[in-house]
Amino acid sequence: MSSETITRAIEKLVAVHKGGAPIANLGDAAPGNEAEIFAIQRGVLKALGGAIGGWKCATPPGKPTNFGIMAASGARQSAGRWGVANTRPVGLETEVAFRLKRDLPARGNAYSRDEVLDALDAALPLLELVQSRYADHKVVAPAEGMADNIAHLGYVVGADVADWRRFDLPNLAVRQSYAGAVQVDQKGGNPSGDPVLPLVWLANHLHGLGEHLRAGQVVTTGTYTGCIFVPPGQRVEAGFAGFGEITFDLT
Repeated sequence: MSSETITRAIEKLVAVHKGGAPIANLGDAAPGNEAEIFAIQRGVLKALGGAIGGWKCATPPGKPTNFGIMAASGARQSAGRWGVANTRPVGLETEVAFRLKRDLPARGNAYSRDEVLDALDAALPLLELVQSRYADHKVVAPAEGMADNIAHLGYVVGADVADWRRFDLPNLAVRQSYAGAVQVDQKGGNPSGDPVLPLVWLANHLHGLGEHLRAGQVVTTGTYTGCIFVPPGQRVEAGFAGFGEITFDLT
């Protein structure tokens, strides 16, 4: 894939970010490997004047691993308001995320689970908002979905949980509601089982792409609730029993 082709893919996605109509797919500008996917992700971020605020990732058993960039400008705090620039439905996903307190740069051997956990500042509840730049994200190839950061739109964070290690993260009780109606109320549901697994995977995987996790970044590790699309205009309430709650108005 030439640099010109990557540029075309970036331009197509940026146009939708800036208010253009969703596209069917990337056509002949579709990426063919992970290096090209990452080049498109970074290129879109740069074209929009953004910086990396964090990452989304998942390692579902029996399915391909995946990751996307979360722009720092897309972060909001709980109890605030999120204004969507269009009238298309927005997907809601309640997740467990982690914040880094120090960098995890590339080195000769992989970081162990304990080493990655020791580099964390805290865990926290997070609600990801998703809205694809494609007209129908379900029919595009996985590589094109990743190039679009797996439809990432933004994220709302709850309070840090400093003593998060005492929680049984794979089996947290999760609840999500919209406009006062409960959408999900269950125990567990992370696609990777244990949300720490994708965190450790990403910490090591990024090195092969010339990148690494950095202090202050937030890594969110997959939805416990699935992705539920709603029209903007109501209050969202989500979180995990005893672990943390998130509320905000989707306008």
